[in-house]
Order: sequence, then C-alpha cells, then structure tokens
Amino acid sequence: MRFYAPVSINMIKLIGLAVLFTQLSACSWLFGDEGTFRDRGDDYRKATMEAPLELPADIEGDAIDDSYAIPVISDRLSLDEKFVLPSPEPLSDEINRDSVRINRLDEQKWILIDGAPGQVWPRLRGFLSLNEISVQRADAVNGLIETAWLQPSGEDLLQERYQLRIDQGVQRETTEVYVLQADLRAGKDDWPSSSSNAEREEIMTQELAQYLADSAAAVAVSMLAQQAIDSSGKVTLEEDEQQQALIKLALSFDRAWASVGRALTKSGFSVDDLNRSENTYYVNYIEQAEEDEKGWFASLFDWGSSVDDEQGVTYTVKVNEAGAKMVTITIYANATDADDSEAITKNERAKLLKLIKRNLS
Repeated sequence: MRFYAPVSINMIKLIGLAVLFTQLSACSWLFGDEGTFRDRGDDYRKATMEAPLELPADIEGDAIDDSYAIPVISDRLSLDEKFVLPSPEPLSDEINRDSVRINRLDEQKWILIDGAPGQVWPRLRGFLSLNEISVQRADAVNGLIETAWLQPSGEDLLQERYQLRIDQGVQRETTEVYVLQADLRAGKDDWPSSSSNAEREEIMTQELAQYLADSAAAVAVSMLAQQAIDSSGKVTLEEDEQQQALIKLALSFDRAWASVGRALTKSGFSVDDLNRSENTYYVNYIEQAEEDEKGWFASLFDWGSSVDDEQGVTYTVKVNEAGAKMVTITIYANATDADDSEAITKNERAKLLKLIKRNLS
C-alpha cells in the first residue's frame, strides 16, 4: 500500500502563484511590446523612404514606370501618439447620387461627371463621332478638343465651332467638362473668352451631359490624358504651423465661396448668417449620433439628448484667399476668438472639416 504525503494549503498557493507568474512571463515574452508576437499595427508610421533602385550601367531603365501609381493622400493630418482607429468614412454622397450634373456659377457652367479625366476623354470623342462632328484639333495633354466649322440648320444661324475642355474635378476621380461656342463673329482663328451664342452653348452642354450620363458604363481610358491631367483632386486636408487642421481648395475665391456654402448645407450645417466681405459663414451644427452610440433605450425612446444637443453648436467658417486660385477653409468654435483650442479639440476640428471636405465640388 502506498502512502501520499498531505499537501498543505500554503503549498498549493505557492504552486498556483508560480504557475501564474510563469504564464504572465510567457505572455509578456510572446505578446508584449518586445515580444515575438507584438502588435505591429503602428509600424507603418515608422517607415522610411528607401533610396531608388540603381540599375547596372548596361541596363536601360526607360521601360520601367509606375503602372499602378499610388494616389495622392488628400488628408495630411498628423496623428497623436495614441489614438483610436476610426471607422471607414463613407464615400461622398455627391458622387454616388449624381454621376453627371450641370453646375452653374454666374455666367459660367460646366458638366461635373464621376470619373477620372482619362476615362472621360474617350467619351467626348465618342459623342462627337456619334453626331458626325469633325475634329479639327485634339490635345489630350491639355484636355482640349476643337471641332471643325459647322453649319447649323436655320436661316439666321452663322457657321460655328465648339471647344470642349476637360479638367480635374474638386474631388478625386471626378472631371469637369467646359463647352465654348464660337461663330463667325469671333473670327476664323481666335476663340472668344465666352460663347458667341449662349443659347447654342446651352444646347450643346445639355446634349453632351445627356450622352455622358447614358454612357456611364464605358470603360475605355485614354492613357495620355490620364497621365497628363492630374486626377488627385483639388482639395486636401492639411495643418498650419500651429498644427491646426484646415482645408486647402484649389479654386478661385468666387467659386470656392459658393462651393463652401453648398457643402455646408449638404453636410448638415445650418447657415445662420454670412458676411462675404469678411469671408465668413456663421453656422450651427447638430451632430447626429449613430444608433449604436446612442444606446438601445435612447434610440427607442429618444432618451439621452440634452437641450444643448437639440440646439446644436455654433461655429464660424472662414474662407480666405491663399493665392490666385487657392483658398483655405478653417472652422472655429466661436465668432470672436480664433484661439479656441479649449473650446474645440483638434480631433473635433478635423472631423468637422472632413465632413465639409467630402461635399465640396
């Protein structure tokens, strides 16, 4: 018969502590900051630019190019040392809802279309070919198409020709198309600054916009136009010297002012007042909480909303010229004090500006 020595409670405790200590040490060794399976999620922030690849002297490098170029990052804000990874932002409602739209500002009009310039260029050529309009000059590098002289049907209509110009839109993967009409009154060689016949320009613009909407499924791409015309967009989110977020928009002030007003409305801001001479919009914003953030009872009975939440928060939006065709857009928590670091946090400012940026066009 075998006899087993009794094990004391203290001995069991010591064994348990030893096992726990071993497990904790193993977890730290395997999964800690210096462990074998450490979290590498932030390693990209420490990445450095490597030197270009040097080829031997007897090998030509002209055939090597970036077939899949990396697009320009439009949001260039610095990150805090520790931050919560946000959920993916939705695509612009503007692009998803209206693939083709005619925009107007004073006497100017243009067609805004969803698609990069290299995708739109073949569709312009297709429109002219379908309507049997001869092309006198096509310059894909500068995004210009000039038609030959045409004789429209009508006793009082003069011979005319058209110039189609494409330009990168405000947002990435969008294109603006401008139509210019000239008749014999403008001369045989020169193009006028504005159309000779506004009614004829309107007809051509409407017809072209309808064709572009009907041919939205076209997949042909002009590589020459794609490479020559920048498709990275005209709007970026950056920081100033004080690391405060701001929007840079590569448009003239008149168009930028109108674009910001429209974007504020589309972003859920209510414009209480504006002062164009001071480049200022006075707005109010009520943040719409997501259902999972409000909680089950709050979403069911609309509990948890205070009077301040219902009234919203007032902000001041400034649109300042920064060059011939460049403006900056900033937002402040009040109308009198630009130094509002205590009233609005860095993340809150960036969040509001991102909301406005998505709806600029």
